[in-house]
Amino acid sequence: MTEVTATVEPEITPMRSADCPRPVDPLIELRGVHVSYPNARGEALSGIDLEVPTGQYVCILGGNGSGKSTLLQLINALALPSAGEVRVLGMSTSDEGAPLAIRSRCASVFQHPEDQMVTSIVADDVAFGPENLCVPQPEIENRVDASLRAVGMLEYSQSDPTDLSGGQTQSVAIAGALAMKPEILLLDEPCAMLDARSRSDIRGIVDTLRRRGITIVHVTHFMEDALDADRVLVLEQGRIAFDGTAAEAFTDAERVRALGLEAPRRPAEILEIATERTASPTAGDPRVTFDRVSFSYTGACNPRRRRGPFGRRERPERDISAPLALEELSFRAFPGTLTALVGQTGSGKSTTAELACALKLPLSGAVHICGVDTADLDRRTDIRRHVGYVSQLPERQLFAETVFDDIAFGPRNMHMPEDEVRSRVCEALASVNLAPTDELLARSPFALSGGQQRSVALAGVLAMRQDVLVLDEPMAGLDPEGRRHVRDLLRALKCAGTTLIMVTHGMEDVAELADHVIVLERGRALLSGSPAEVLPALFEFKGVSPHGDSR
Repeated sequence: MTEVTATVEPEITPMRSADCPRPVDPLIELRGVHVSYPNARGEALSGIDLEVPTGQYVCILGGNGSGKSTLLQLINALALPSAGEVRVLGMSTSDEGAPLAIRSRCASVFQHPEDQMVTSIVADDVAFGPENLCVPQPEIENRVDASLRAVGMLEYSQSDPTDLSGGQTQSVAIAGALAMKPEILLLDEPCAMLDARSRSDIRGIVDTLRRRGITIVHVTHFMEDALDADRVLVLEQGRIAFDGTAAEAFTDAERVRALGLEAPRRPAEILEIATERTASPTAGDPRVTFDRVSFSYTGACNPRRRRGPFGRRERPERDISAPLALEELSFRAFPGTLTALVGQTGSGKSTTAELACALKLPLSGAVHICGVDTADLDRRTDIRRHVGYVSQLPERQLFAETVFDDIAFGPRNMHMPEDEVRSRVCEALASVNLAPTDELLARSPFALSGGQQRSVALAGVLAMRQDVLVLDEPMAGLDPEGRRHVRDLLRALKCAGTTLIMVTHGMEDVAELADHVIVLERGRALLSGSPAEVLPALFEFKGVSPHGDSR
């Protein structure tokens, strides 16, 4: 991620043509706003009154399901209030033609950046918004280059978005919003998948935008993001529980706890945690072994079963000349331990996680899970019994009509009796801090908040009770309470003997949970050892924020 410099500033000034009305104050206005969703218990937003003047930077905090994303959708006219009125840029979002007029001057970066990808080339994707605004082609090219440069993704301009890591995809989505030259920028967890340097750069971009007069509304779970804001809102059960400055929100420890917030720990505190912990024993045989593993996306093997002559399974061919996304990686993971994978965006962490659960096959070297080579295509069913995977966006694993059926899918495929299935569903939900009420079990998983969806997807994996669990950024998108509960859950799984491999962006999680840390840099293991050994060197060498991302 390249450093943001002053040369970027003139290129991202908000666009106002001669036909565009001058800004109005308040630029965003909500009066007596209520929002209700079908079959939901209670309102998503209840009695919201809010004014945002031109050029203000507002950070919105709050627990999962508190209404933060719904509030953003109201501002961009992606949702309409059940009662009350929303006015943006002087227009009521309920008026005919207003939504399109608002969206031409108000850009959004959503919680899931891949939802915004519409082409197979990064540069074309960033150009999509300006093209729809009928911007002249030479100006579009300038905007695309400037926007990609601003988020450190210019070298990926001709890449396929589907080949990018989660953090890189998020950066492209932000570039697409910047290319619109919006008057209002709405950010829904834009840094959830980014590494420390990338998050710092995005904060620099946001600061540049606010100084150029762009109004910014930013939903985040990271307290340090809110410290840069002019104003902080905290939502609680669909209502505004706090409206003031960051200093007012965070200087009172009692208020921080009452609002469900979490003050970030200083590096010295995190290092102390890592030093005081006792390492877990590495008894028994390793459940996951990487032996000089290399991987390439251009030369990737197809892990699907393929039948050769006479019904034989054929080992996929490999292109050993392909460029490497992972190179000569070796490590072992034992029962009752957690191996943390950290590193910058695109360093190979998610690739390693997918190799560890046989979603990808090595270009060279070998991966063994509970003694089985993942390249042995005849034994893939055995591998699936042993290893569970929680992806970077676990809500993408949801598919059933009800929460119960989604979590029950795995146990039912194991031919368990229905009473055992129900017991596992309820136990798994309780373990992710969701009460297994009849109302929740009957709800559609797609009607839940983003954080609740992540919890249900994790419950679906936990219900299988597998020996190895691979988690790709399990804390992303969770509020402070949710993060604390997942930490407790991972400790309990370790005590039960589960082998855990976790991609994480939080150094605090590494200090509290990890037994072994692998720092990846461009596909190679840069550092490896215990948290007490690795974290001091990582902080010094990388300048990593202890609460920053390491994706």
